[in-house]
Amino acid sequence: MATKQYYFDLKGAFRRARQEYDYYTKRPWDLNQVGEFWDTVTDYDEVNDSIYPYYRRFINSYELAIKYLPRDDYGMLDIQARSGHASLFWHKKRKIKTSVCVDFSDYLMSLAEKRLNNSGLQYSLVKVLKFPLPFDDKEFNFVCSYETIEHVCEYHDFVRELSRVMTDDGIMLITCPNVVWEWVHWFCAIININHSEGPHRFLRRKALVKCFEANNLEILEENTTIFLPFNKKFSIKIDKFLEKSLPVIIKRCFGLRRTFVLRKKHGCL
Repeated sequence: MATKQYYFDLKGAFRRARQEYDYYTKRPWDLNQVGEFWDTVTDYDEVNDSIYPYYRRFINSYELAIKYLPRDDYGMLDIQARSGHASLFWHKKRKIKTSVCVDFSDYLMSLAEKRLNNSGLQYSLVKVLKFPLPFDDKEFNFVCSYETIEHVCEYHDFVRELSRVMTDDGIMLITCPNVVWEWVHWFCAIININHSEGPHRFLRRKALVKCFEANNLEILEENTTIFLPFNKKFSIKIDKFLEKSLPVIIKRCFGLRRTFVLRKKHGCL
């Protein structure tokens, strides 16, 4: 696959800077606006299909959660599934039997359809633009939310809905960026070396933990990964070394991606 060619132009940078300012300051936003933004990211797979930081979210969450997932027939809710990578990843790991892929973007749902068609996975695509989610209570025993909570303005309602549709013995995965990397994403979007994040607000760990507690969720496992978000073999080796060597407090403060494995406080495994 051809690598995207980046370029810099001053006029475009000013336009993108204004756009990023609007995304950060305008409140509230809704899921329809999120979907409209992702409809414009037509190079989503081109950018992400082969880069280490993107796939690290799936590999890391698998390593954290696998001991809590003894079965091979989970029914997965893949919330903001984008182009279907997460569902295909867990299918290839032979852990899920079905997946309901929810997204807010027609374009990304079309990519998911292409990826999952003929994969052997039993899946369905559902477009959602408001809460509550169109699912029954306790319908899924495996809920995955990769880099989504930061795109939902009313994130407490979002987590409440994920908890509602998860079984009492279910497992939930939530990943999201560390708030200290917000400026990096702005800068990359402004100078056009990566796509914008659209409507969003990166959340502090304290706010996330408080939200989980308010929704009767306990943290089973947690870590923070990615210090060098590059795709070179040498940088990946250094990044893996840093993940293993740095103290937890340093990783929580400076790592790019937070990953949480959650369950209901009164659930049983």
